[in-house]
Amino acid sequence: DMPREKFEYMGNTSVTGTYLCMLSRKLRAEAEKISKDMTYVELSVNNSFMDEYVSGMFIPHTNIDAFPTVKILMKK
Repeated sequence: DMPREKFEYMGNTSVTGTYLCMLSRKLRAEAEKISKDMTYVELSVNNSFMDEYVSGMFIPHTNIDAFPTVKILMKK
């Protein structure tokens, strides 16, 4: 649960990043380095992750105490 002021609409950042990489050799090299440093983690085999993921699909979340703002709004 976070205040709305912490959120900012960014638009389609993947397109923006692609344009920047096309225009800048430095940014393209940085993107290539980041891609090589990536690690693949199979989250679907982690039961704890799957429990959290499925809980997060419910609106409101199954653990309403984790979202006090939503809890207040629901009481209204």
